[in-house]
Amino acid sequence: MRNYLILTLSILALTCQAQIADTWHGILQVTPTYTLPLVLHITEGTDGYSATLDSPDQGAKGIPVDQISYSPDSRTLSWQSRAIGAGYSGRLEGDTIRGNFSQQGFTTRLDLIRGEYRKSKPKDDLPYHATELTIPSGEVTLAATLTEPGEQKSATAVVLVAGSGPNDRDEKLGPHTPLRDIADHLTRQGITVLRYDKRGVGESTGTFGASMLSDFVTDAKSALAYLRGTGKYSRVGLIGHSEGGLIAERIAAESRAEVDFIVLLAAPGTSGTEIITYQNVVMMASLICPEAKEDFGRITSETFRDLAYHSSTRAEDSTLMRGYFERVLPLVREEQRTATSAMVLSDKYFSSMLDATSTPYYKEFLRSDPAALLPQITCPILALNGSKDMQVEASTNLGAIKRLATASSGVRTKEIAGLNHLFLPCTTGLPGEYIHLTPGFSTEALEMMTEWIRER
Repeated sequence: MRNYLILTLSILALTCQAQIADTWHGILQVTPTYTLPLVLHITEGTDGYSATLDSPDQGAKGIPVDQISYSPDSRTLSWQSRAIGAGYSGRLEGDTIRGNFSQQGFTTRLDLIRGEYRKSKPKDDLPYHATELTIPSGEVTLAATLTEPGEQKSATAVVLVAGSGPNDRDEKLGPHTPLRDIADHLTRQGITVLRYDKRGVGESTGTFGASMLSDFVTDAKSALAYLRGTGKYSRVGLIGHSEGGLIAERIAAESRAEVDFIVLLAAPGTSGTEIITYQNVVMMASLICPEAKEDFGRITSETFRDLAYHSSTRAEDSTLMRGYFERVLPLVREEQRTATSAMVLSDKYFSSMLDATSTPYYKEFLRSDPAALLPQITCPILALNGSKDMQVEASTNLGAIKRLATASSGVRTKEIAGLNHLFLPCTTGLPGEYIHLTPGFSTEALEMMTEWIRER
């Protein structure tokens, strides 16, 4: 009887191990310094197998898997996801699927282990207090982290405001966490820091995709009001990165009594239309004929101004953008014109581009103009940017901030050599380079912020 029971259990174990319908997780080695966990959920129905993917660190859940096949005889699994342009093939060995992951020309080893993914918790050895809290902001609730110096009493507190996109409280982008790095440094230097997940992101409620720039202003004001409401700090300021700097400018202009100082990191000093035009000129530099770059910039500026101020429906936006491509495609280098035309005029590309540019949020950003805000700001301003920033050009925007903030009690600007938009040492400064750079935040920028805030 005992032998029979052992045999039965062995058969049962082998049968369970051969089942592919389950949750699987693995760690993707994207670069030598950056890993990304992936979770695969496989279910079995009457029509066969189906699956979805999660990318926990990127906050992505339920990514569709379009094709999946599994052979019980050979125990081989393969799947494709058009949504992210990725595929996988592997073989089931016990409770592990050993295989390879590929995405847009990139291929690497990925072993998937049966079971749920559990993120390891960092060791709680920080030399300061970190408190998780929630902050009401209208109809949404912001999930936040407050970091306070340990034994040292803090008289100064700041709110960190993230840039554009669905950013969490760390402003995580690949291996980079600029807001967490700033919070850690400032708190170690005796300054209290509050940072929060954007509405609809991380643990905050609300819907990010339906939000306007004005909603993000409201949220930053709510975080500021929370710090003010504690009554613990004699000075409270805002540190805004990129679009977060625009938000800080707006709050400092509209609610002067609530803000004692602002720090602008790679923040706009020029209009939203000028920022977008600059970004397009930079990103298209390798495609546009050298002698046509001025015309490309002019056409881009005209088009996005029309998009912001003279186009009110998706149909009008579509007509405007098709006209834009008709005007700029002849400016593309001849050897790249056919391929570029096929890409930008394809239904998939054009539809995704229109989805992004025709939103009320995007148009609100295009209409934003620091020239109307900066002259109203009375508090001190520190504005920093990197010389290789290819998203918010340093000299033009820092110059505009310095020139326009005439009512401020003190404006200091600094262009730091060799840094990109994330305040990282870089080669080109282009966004495609970000993921390959060593994580961190410029020590020079951190020390300048700390010293300047203390001087106030």
